[in-house]
Amino acid sequence: MAYKEKECEQCQQKHTKRGRFCSRDCSDLANKNRKWTAEQKQAVSEGLSKWHATSDTAAVAAHNWASKGLNQTPDPVPPMTRKELPHGKFVQDGDVWEEV
Repeated sequence: MAYKEKECEQCQQKHTKRGRFCSRDCSDLANKNRKWTAEQKQAVSEGLSKWHATSDTAAVAAHNWASKGLNQTPDPVPPMTRKELPHGKFVQDGDVWEEV
């Protein structure tokens, strides 16, 4: 389905695609240096908060996150301990050698 002909806001090329830009590259370039205002940030924050509080999809995502154990702090890693080598073996230059 073709859309009415318009001019890309980034490269001024004529196109009959959906949206304001002729390609993903032009869209990315136009939005690359976009600055968000405090009002925009607040609106997005409120929308996401509402979505997390009321959406079934958000509840499923939260359940999946918790069921994988991703909501817990990881177990601490025990400190490394030095193991004694068996009789007749020694380490030299990072290699384990055996006396014959």
